[in-house]
Amino acid sequence: MRIFLTGATGFVGSHIAQALLDRGDGVTALVRSREGWLGEVPGVEKVEGDILDPSSLSRAFSSPFHVVIHCAGITSAPQNMDYYRVNALGTYNLVRALKEVSWAPERLVYISSLAAAGPGEKDEESPATPLTPYGESKLYGERFVEGSGLPFLVLRPPVIFGPRDTDVLRFFKLVAKGWAPAFFKEKHLSIVYVKTLVEALLFLLERDVGGTFFVADGSYTWWEVAEKAAAAEGRRLRALPLSQGALTPVAAASQFYRCLTGRAVLLNREKIQEMKEKAWVCRTHKLSSLGFVPSRSLEEAIKETLEWYRERGYL
Repeated sequence: MRIFLTGATGFVGSHIAQALLDRGDGVTALVRSREGWLGEVPGVEKVEGDILDPSSLSRAFSSPFHVVIHCAGITSAPQNMDYYRVNALGTYNLVRALKEVSWAPERLVYISSLAAAGPGEKDEESPATPLTPYGESKLYGERFVEGSGLPFLVLRPPVIFGPRDTDVLRFFKLVAKGWAPAFFKEKHLSIVYVKTLVEALLFLLERDVGGTFFVADGSYTWWEVAEKAAAAEGRRLRALPLSQGALTPVAAASQFYRCLTGRAVLLNREKIQEMKEKAWVCRTHKLSSLGFVPSRSLEEAIKETLEWYRERGYL
């Protein structure tokens, strides 16, 4: 199959590109300037373009593709409006470009997020209640895809971890030293290994299944995940006597830095808002009812991730 992929230079997109190549698909990636992680995935055809440049999308779609996978997006931004500009408007531009060409893909795939559904315990039938600008922007993207009139598939992963990730890496660095904040014991979440997410995507494409699906490796507390990571490092996990409120001034300082420099920061007002919620959990019975089973346990996935970090000198 001929696959068109946005976001291939990033963490998740590069894993999708590799998996598609491994199964024999031809992959064409939309690339702005830097190759990013795509430099480690030989065999991908690259076309210059940007989801914020409609004319470049029209040129990229001059020849037909069987499947279009839209993975491009941002999870942190200097300004909240950037989320809407990239995640929402960028998706609108892609959908509009597809509507203007003489061919139509067999499936339009959108990599969304649990953030679009909002906090709590969610399944695919739950009303969407996004909490942050990021979540709202991803929900707008979903609406554009669903309203495109094209056969679509929307995946809503929760927190994604794995090789090439640099966001959850900060969590693993702390846990690898045997520490985790005490309030992690009260925070419930779903989490997914990047290769589980990719396996689910290929599973659904191979069965020509559409609709919206949550993908996760189960639901835990942050403390339970930390314990598994600490065990993989041969450490006993100890609680840092750190209250959630202690992070508020840190987030305020980060927010001030963001305003001064225009750079994205990891800990900001939105992240604190998300952390105040007791649960970010998604139920995956819709996907599992089709027979999907991840090839790795969470413990195996964490071990693989830590080994990759260590090999690359991150730990």
